[in-house]
Amino acid sequence: MDRYDGFREFVRARQQSLIRTAYLLTGDAHLAEDVLQSVLIKVAGQWPKLLHDGNPEAYTRKALINQHISWRRRVRKELPSADPPEYGHSHDDSTVDRIVLRQALARLIPRQRAVIVLRFYEDLPNARPPSC
Repeated sequence: MDRYDGFREFVRARQQSLIRTAYLLTGDAHLAEDVLQSVLIKVAGQWPKLLHDGNPEAYTRKALINQHISWRRRVRKELPSADPPEYGHSHDDSTVDRIVLRQALARLIPRQRAVIVLRFYEDLPNARPPSC
C-alpha cells in the first residue's frame, strides 16, 4: 500500500476548485499556483493521518488560507490602487463589476478576504464546521 493512496485522486478531483480559491485569495494566477503547490506538499506529508481521522478538503482549504496569510505577512506588498484602471475602450457592465469586485477584495485584510471567498465563492455556511 502506497503512503499516498488517494492523494493523487484527491488532487485531480479538487484541483480546479482549490486553484480558484487560491486565486480569489491572492488575486494573482501565478501566486495562486505557488501557494497551492506549497500547501499540497504539506497535505501530502499529512495524507495518511488525514485519511484516517480528518477531512482532507477542509484541512487543505484551511492550510491554503493560512499559507496565503503567512506569505502576505512576509512579503508586505502594496495593494493595488483603489482607482479603476484607465482603458482606451469601454467595457460592459459585467466587466466593470468584476474589476470593482477585484479591487474591493484587494483592499480587505487577508482574513477578511478568506471569509468572503469561502462564504460567497465556495458557498460554505456561515457557521464554522467542527473539523476546521
